[in-house]
Amino acid sequence: MPTRLQQLNLPVGTVEAANAALLIIDMQRYFLRPDYPFGRFISGMTPERSQYYYRRVNDLVIPNTQRLLEAFRSHRGQVVYTEFGSAQEDGRDMVGWARRHNDTARNTVGNAIYPPFADDSCRIDDSLAPRKGELIVQKTTSGPLNSTRLDQTLRVLGVHTVIVTGVVTDVCVAQTTREFGDRDFDAIVVSDACATFDDQTQETTLATIANTFGFVASTNEILQIFT
Repeated sequence: MPTRLQQLNLPVGTVEAANAALLIIDMQRYFLRPDYPFGRFISGMTPERSQYYYRRVNDLVIPNTQRLLEAFRSHRGQVVYTEFGSAQEDGRDMVGWARRHNDTARNTVGNAIYPPFADDSCRIDDSLAPRKGELIVQKTTSGPLNSTRLDQTLRVLGVHTVIVTGVVTDVCVAQTTREFGDRDFDAIVVSDACATFDDQTQETTLATIANTFGFVASTNEILQIFT
C-alpha cells in the first residue's frame, strides 16, 4: 500500500537524510513560554486562543519535534533552526508588521514582543537545544529567505527537500514553505509539529499549503522515511 507521501506524489524515494533538512522555525524561549511579553500580550488579547496555542505547543509540537530531531540526528541529517528577532536593540531593522506589533505590545504589556537577538529570550528553547554543527539562522522577516541566504547554503549541502516544523503555522511556518516552494525545493509541513491559535486557522493554512506550495504530512509519516 502506498504511503501518504507517495499518494501526494512527493518523490519519496529521493527523500533521504542526505538530501533533506529539518527546519525548526522560531521555537524560541519567548514564543514557547507564556511568561514572556509575547505570551502576556496574546493572553491579554485572546485568553482562549492563548491557552489553545500553549497547550498545542507543549502537548504536540515540542514532543513531535523532539522525535524528528532524534531521527535526523541518528541518520546524520541536516538540522536548521531559525530565530526571529532584530539586530538593533530597538527593533527598527525589523519589517513594518513586526514593528507595529512591537509598538502595540509596548502600549499594552510594556515591552516589545519580538526581542533583539542579543536577548536571552531569543534563543532556541532548552527543550530543543541545538547541537554542535546544527545551523542557527537569525532572520528579521517571517520567512528566512527574505533576510538570509539559507537556500543557497542548503543547495551547497545537497538539500532539495525541507521538512518544516515550528511556530506559528499561518505566519512564519507558512511563509517559509512558500519561499522554499518558490525556489523549487520540495517543502513538507509537519501537521502535528506546528501550532497557531485555533483549529480553523491551523487547518486552513495546511490546506492552502497542500493545495499549492508544498506537502503536508504527520510526524509518523515523516518518520517512515527513516525506517
